[in-house]
Amino acid sequence: MTVSALSKIEAAGFKVFIKGESLGVAPSGNLTETQREFLKSHKAQIVKELQEQIKWIEISEPNHDALVVTVYTPAGNALEVEARDEEHAEFLQRMNPKPTLH
Repeated sequence: MTVSALSKIEAAGFKVFIKGESLGVAPSGNLTETQREFLKSHKAQIVKELQEQIKWIEISEPNHDALVVTVYTPAGNALEVEARDEEHAEFLQRMNPKPTLH
């Protein structure tokens, strides 16, 4: 079985995400030079794998009585999500605020 580039870097303990036109990696400070080179040389494959994962994410419509909160991705895209309760809604808004332009 072939291990994908994305699986390999995730198995090393990193989270990889698309950030605008670039790849984001967390925690980036822990990357070795070898891992940085691996990411550069496999960027197209990793981006393709991430995009295919996104295609399969199903977001259900909130029920009509749901507490819906607008949160933002790191790229600044708004998402409507259903909160479990008021405390959860406040947490979501605090952790995913609308990005400010610098």
